[in-house]
Amino acid sequence: MITTTSSSVLPRLSVFPLPSTVLFPGVVLPLHIFEPRYRDMVVDALAGDKTMAVALMRQGSEQQERPHLHQVACAGHIIHSEKLTGGRYNILLEGTHRVRLLEELPFERTYRRFSAEVVPAPSESDIRAAQAELLKLESSMLSLVGAVGTTDTQLIEVLRSTPDPMKLADIMAATLITEPHKQQEILEATDLRARLARLTDALVDVLARARPIAQAN
Repeated sequence: MITTTSSSVLPRLSVFPLPSTVLFPGVVLPLHIFEPRYRDMVVDALAGDKTMAVALMRQGSEQQERPHLHQVACAGHIIHSEKLTGGRYNILLEGTHRVRLLEELPFERTYRRFSAEVVPAPSESDIRAAQAELLKLESSMLSLVGAVGTTDTQLIEVLRSTPDPMKLADIMAATLITEPHKQQEILEATDLRARLARLTDALVDVLARARPIAQAN
C-alpha cells in the first residue's frame, strides 16, 4: 500500500485501464473483475500489498489491444475482495494517491505495469493560498445540491462533514461530475488553485443544466 511516507517513485505499478471511469483519492470504486488478465492482476495484488492503479484510456484508443492512457492516474488499495465462480472477483478499490505514469515496463505479466511517481499532495501553504477558490467551490456545491433537490442524504452528509478540503474536492469531482474527460482534467491539475477552479467551472456547468430540469418539475 502506498502511504504518505512511501517513496515518490514506484518501480512497478499494476494499471487497470478503463474507458470511462476516473478514480480519485479518498473515493471507493466497486469493480467486477472478469477478464483473465485483470483477474491475474487482482490475484497478484491480493498476494502483495493490495495496490493497483486505475487509468483512463485516451479517446479514440479504447478498442486497441493496448489503449493509450492518460499519464496521470490514481493508485488505490483493495479494501475488500470477494472471489466468485470461474475466478472472477468483486473488489472495492479505495483511491489513495494521484500518480504519474512514467514508462511502461516490459510485458512480463498478462496485464500492464508502469514505473510511476506519486504526485505530491498540496501543502498547508497551498491550501491557505487557495481559500478564495475553496469558498467559490463550496458555494457552487450548495447551489447544485439545492437545484437538483437530491434525496441522497448520505452524499450530502459526506460533503458537509468532510473537514479536509482536498478530500472534499475529490469526492465532489467523483460524485457530482459525470463526464470522464472533465474528471480527468481535475485529476491532472496538480496546481491546487487550478484544480479547484476547474472543479468549480464543471459544477457551474452541471448547475446550469440542472436548473431548467428542476424548474420543469
